[in-house]
Parts: sequence; structure tokens; C-alpha cells
Amino acid sequence: MVFKGATIPFVLMPHFVSPGQVRRVKHAVTALCRVLDRFCDAYPTDARLREELQLPDFEDQLIRIEPGFPRPMRICRLDAFLQSYDVKFLEFNADSPAGVGYTDILYEGLRTTIDLERVRQEFDTAYTPILPELIATLRDAYAHVRASRPDLPEHPRLALVDSADSPSVPEFRIICAAAEAAGLSALHATLDEVTYGGTTLMVKDEPVHLVYRRALLEDLDQSDLVAAARDGRICLVNPFRSRVANNKKLFALFQDPRFTYLIEGHEEADVIRATIPWTRILRPGPVTYGDWTIDLLSFVADNRERLVLKPASDFGGHGVSLGMETEQGDWERIIGEHADRADYIVQEYVPVPEEMFPTVEDGHVQMRLKRFNINPFGIGGRYAGSITRISDRAVINVSAGGGLLPSVIGRHKRRLLAEDEDESEVLGGQTP
Repeated sequence: MVFKGATIPFVLMPHFVSPGQVRRVKHAVTALCRVLDRFCDAYPTDARLREELQLPDFEDQLIRIEPGFPRPMRICRLDAFLQSYDVKFLEFNADSPAGVGYTDILYEGLRTTIDLERVRQEFDTAYTPILPELIATLRDAYAHVRASRPDLPEHPRLALVDSADSPSVPEFRIICAAAEAAGLSALHATLDEVTYGGTTLMVKDEPVHLVYRRALLEDLDQSDLVAAARDGRICLVNPFRSRVANNKKLFALFQDPRFTYLIEGHEEADVIRATIPWTRILRPGPVTYGDWTIDLLSFVADNRERLVLKPASDFGGHGVSLGMETEQGDWERIIGEHADRADYIVQEYVPVPEEMFPTVEDGHVQMRLKRFNINPFGIGGRYAGSITRISDRAVINVSAGGGLLPSVIGRHKRRLLAEDEDESEVLGGQTP
């Protein structure tokens, strides 16, 4: 597995999660996907939401383009920490989430290369491929668009489109191969290989009507891809509207009474309460913290070690400052520079989980303590599986040198860990 021209760090086992843990994650992901879709759909008509997000005019205009299908957030990666059965989400990657193409291949590599005999003897294990869900949601979105545009072909050609300097081309090859195996003609290309003359989008001189967008909004400018989407000549997944769900301010807005109308029923409210850390937009004024009302900026300055500061709209771990790893002077400087801009969030620190993983060092297997997070995918509004990232650092990101593992369901055959609910659904995947 290659990213940015370098091999992604790997260890000699998958990350095992129990059926009960998967149930918790699946329930939370499905509920949060529904909420995120509502926030995306509300953006064009809710002036308060637009005022809070403060998006640039260019992004605002793109987000207002109608996708042509329901559930605009078709492909999302919801990054979280998993401690026992406690799930805490830290970030939503909905604009151009990476990693979905790697997961199945990493699992196959482990399954066919390494014989974990003791695991087979002691555990029932299962893995459900993610790529078929990705292809299915692309096809479903296209079917919705074609229902209102019958002039579009019944069988579209799929194009994965990203910027010219994309580090994810190896992943694109994997996704294209999966699409071809499912009977969908596919290619990957850069934005400068896309042309549009007003009727048909051409990619590498081939007509394309279904685009899996991996280019970030800031890379698009007024590209031919934008013009074709605006004219309704293509089905674009993820649509530009999904950018709303990418903004970390939503973590604060979930807890804002003005937006409770976008959260339906006790179930969704309970999921948010249980899985979203205390989060506020960094700006002057009073806020609630538990049962207290506090002055936010003073509280943030005085409680550095229990808080994290994050840019609202950046990605890849850029600009994230853990209070416990930041000098007080630097912490207060960040507060001073960004409080009036309201372009940062402050979030309660969630301890980073750690587990032992086998690594190869100088030709020998060594057990090393690694920090990890789980990255469940919401595809088509449903939980579709997960990938795990590991690192020696507290900010865990492949862009910063972290590793990838497939997440595999494991249950001890003698039921040493009692999980009362029915496990047939989560253990229904492939058995290694």
C-alpha cells in the first residue's frame, strides 16, 4: 500500500473488534449520517447555519448546486476513538474521504499471506468487504439522477477525479479495478484531463456521466467539472453539498439549541450526547460546560491540558494543537489569533487508546504499544465497515506517517467475553 510515494506502515495482524463494539459503532454511525445529511440539506435555506459556518463565497455557491439525489453525504469517514464500548467521534471526513479503497486489499493481503493459527483456533472472525458498498452507492445515486434525466445512458462510465498532485492514485487504481469487476467501466484522471463543452463531460477523451469526486472544493476553482455539475450533465458523488458535513463546527452546532430541529427523536440526541465530545466554536462570550455557564476564552486559556484546538475546516491533522503538548504561551497565542475570526473549535480532550501490535524490527517480530483510532465508513447512509490507523504520535494520520490496518470482527469461541445481544448480523461477513 502506497501513499505519497511511500509504503504505508503496517503490522502483522488486523485490528480485532468485538461484535458488541461493532454494534455500538454501527448504531452511532447510522444515526450520525442521518443528522449530517440533514445539516447538508438545510444549508441553502437556513441563514443561521450559513452564518455560523462562514464559508467563502465560492464554496457557498457550489454547495447550493442541487445534487439530484437524496442523502448528499454518500461517502463519509467518521474518525473516532474506541475504548472498550465507549465511542467518541473527533472528525467527519465527508468532502473527499480517503482510505476506503485500501481496506479490502489490506485484509486480503493478511488473509492470504499470514496464517494466524492461534487466532483460528480460539476465535470466530469475520470481515465484510467495503468496496461493494461503495460501488452500490455510486450506482444508486446515478439511478436517482437518471430518473429525472432520461437522456443519460443506462450504463454510465465512472471517473475518479482528483487534483494533479493527488497522493491517492494507488487507491484510485484499486477502486477502478473493483468497479470493473462489478461491470462498471471506470478510469481515474486529474482535473486537467477533464473537459466540458456544454453537453457531455469528457475525461481522457471518453464520455463520462458518473464522477466519484476526490478533488477537494478548494482545488476545483471554476473547472469544467463544476460546469457539468451545475448543468446537471453528470452525477457527482460526493456532491459539493457534502462539504457542509466536513466542517468541525458541526460538533458545536449539534449541541446548539438553535439546530435541534435537525436532530430527530431521542435516539439521535442520545447518540450525540454519548459520542460527541464537548465542543464549542472558539470566540468570545459565555457558553455552557455541563451545568455551568463559563466565559469561553478564559476557560480555554486556564484549562489547556484538558482541551484541544482545531481549525474548523482543515484536514489531515493540520493545525491541531493538543493542550497537554503545547506551551502555555503558544496556546494563548493561538487563542488570541483566532478568537475574533471564529475559524477554530475547542474540544474536550479524549484520551488516545493504545494497544500492543506486532511489528518487524531488524528481522524480528517485536510487540510495540501503538496509539490507534478507528475510522468507520458511512456509505449510502449506513455503516459499511472500518479501517484502523495506528501511530506513535497522539495525532494519528496517514499523511503524518501513520499506518493502516483492516478492522476484523473477532469473538472468542468459548465466549470468555459475554455479549448478550444477538451477534448473527455483525458476524455475517467473510471468514478468514
